[in-house]
Order: sequence, then structure tokens, then C-alpha cells
Amino acid sequence: MAADTREDTQTEPYVVPVAPPNANALPQSSGLNTAGGKAKEAGVFDALRSIKPSEFKEVHKKPCVRDALLTGIGGGFGIGCVRAIWGATVWSSCNWAVGSFVFGSFLMYEFCQRRRLLEKAGMKRAVEVIDRKQAEKQKKAEEFRVAKRKAQEEK
Repeated sequence: MAADTREDTQTEPYVVPVAPPNANALPQSSGLNTAGGKAKEAGVFDALRSIKPSEFKEVHKKPCVRDALLTGIGGGFGIGCVRAIWGATVWSSCNWAVGSFVFGSFLMYEFCQRRRLLEKAGMKRAVEVIDRKQAEKQKKAEEFRVAKRKAQEEK
């Protein structure tokens, strides 16, 4: 029976796929996955399932997270206390504290990431300068050796 299905598929005419309207667009079943069909879109629950509980134990090891959280905690505590001292309700003070924690943490994280990016670019430039200086030094040393050999050969 498997031979029959193989013969049937070989006798079917070849179908030319219709070109998409845009040259940059891919057809519906372009083979992006192995089945050739449309890929299932990920939802919120799929994203939540991808988070492992062990990742929460190591969040402090990520760069800039510690500074951002400490800044957010301090800012949230400070703003919440100031609001409470000025006579705002407890609920309002807590809302301001949480909001300033989130906002302060976000700003500090972005600031730290930007600072790291600039430091990385600076280090890259420094390495390039050091490599260039080292190449110049080697070139001068080679020229000196060649000149020394010529002087010895002339003697």
C-alpha cells in the first residue's frame, strides 16, 4: 500500500506556488516550521510557562538589577514617607511609594545599562588603541633589527 501512495504522489502535476504580493513577504506556509503550516502565536500563558522559578533566585546576579532595585526601594520609601508626613492618606502614600519604586527602578536600570554600554564602547576603543600602539612598537623593533643586521653585515 505504501508503494501505491508513492506512485500517486509522483503522478500528480507540479503546482507552482502563487507569489506573494510583496517581494519581502513570505507565503502562508513558507516552511518556517517543519510542518509547513502557520506557526501558533504565543500568548501570555505561554510566556508565563517559559519562566522558571529558579530564575527568581538568580535575579540579583544580573547586571544593574541590584543597583536599580536598591534605588527604587530607597526612592519608594522616601516618597511614601514624605507623602504620609504631608498628610496624605495611607492608601495614597502607598500608591506613590509603589509608583516611585517602579519608576525609580526603571530609570536606574536604564541609566546603568547605558553607562555599561558607554563603558564597553570605551574599552573597545582602548583595546584598539593598545593594539595599534603595540603593532607600531613591533614595527619599530623589526626596523631596528633589520638596520642592526645590515650594520653587522657591512662590518
